[in-house]
Amino acid sequence: MPEEDIKSQKKESVLKHPVPSKHLEKIGDITVSFVLLEIQIQFFIWSLLGSSPYMMRIGQIITSELSFKKLRGVLISFFKETYGEYDNYKKMRDLMNRAGKIEEKRNQIIHSFWGAGKDIDSITRIKTTAKEKYGLRFKFEYVTVNDLAKIARDIKKLVAEISSFNLALLDCKLKKK
Repeated sequence: MPEEDIKSQKKESVLKHPVPSKHLEKIGDITVSFVLLEIQIQFFIWSLLGSSPYMMRIGQIITSELSFKKLRGVLISFFKETYGEYDNYKKMRDLMNRAGKIEEKRNQIIHSFWGAGKDIDSITRIKTTAKEKYGLRFKFEYVTVNDLAKIARDIKKLVAEISSFNLALLDCKLKKK
């Protein structure tokens, strides 16, 4: 077979999935924004350990291999140890509870199979499970670009709130010195 025919066959074998680029853009925004949330939580943990380069590196060592759930637990524990269970502790717990809910939404988006939607503005999230209690089940959910954009916005809003909260606490620490 001539080389040109082989090249043209290779080009034709590229998979085309049913997810439009406007949806893919929002799924990408969710993915990138969630990493910012994860890093912001890591930064907060590092700041609780102190400002010396040595303690920052210790913080990086501690947080680099932790799951998102464990990062939230470590942050709440360090925060409680540092500040006690006062008004700010309740705010920290609220922020981390919201982070946990956002993680669930993000996981639903990232760990699903996607198909064509009921119309041009939606795609279908398909989740297959096989649990002891229920056996094999399929869940279908229509998702719009606006649904995906809201999740990305919620993540970015939470990142900003956590960052502001951390900076306010750091500012208070500096004023006390």
